Amino acid sequence: MKADMVYKVTAYLTRIHEGKLQLLVFREQDYEDLGLQVPGGTVEENEPLLDALRREIMEESGIQELNNIILLGEYSYYSETLKQHVHRYYYQLEAAAPEAFTHVVQSNDEDNGWIFHYFWIDMEACPPLYSNLGEHLDKVRQLAR
Repeated sequence: MKADMVYKVTAYLTRIHEGKLQLLVFREQDYEDLGLQVPGGTVEENEPLLDALRREIMEESGIQELNNIILLGEYSYYSETLKQHVHRYYYQLEAAAPEAFTHVVQSNDEDNGWIFHYFWIDMEACPPLYSNLGEHLDKVRQLAR
C-alpha cells in the first residue's frame, strides 16, 4: 500500500426480504443532508482488508455475524474533504439486522459517539449514496439477477 494514499473499505450489507433485494443504509444524526450512507471506513496501518471491513461494520453498526463476503471492486479518487488520494474497496455481504435500529459508533477515531439511524431499503428504490459510497452498487444489482 502506498504511504501517500488513504485506504478505505465500504460494506454493502444485503438481504432478500419478501422476494426483494434490500440494502442496509443509514442516515447520520445531525447530518441527514448528506443522504444515505453505508458502513465503512479507513483501513489501519498493516490491517488486512477483511479485518478492517469487519471492524468498521462492528464499530458503525454493532453487527458481528457476516456471511458470503464478496469483493466487488475498487475505486481511486481524490477527496477534497480529506485533501488526499483515496483507494476504496467495495464489498457485498449478508447480515441479519432489525428492520430499523439506531447505533452509537464505538471506535477509537473521530467518529466515536456519532449516531447512525439504520434501515433496509429496496435496491430498486435506492437513491444515490453519499459521495463515492455507491461506486459499485450496480454490481450488487447485477449479481442478484
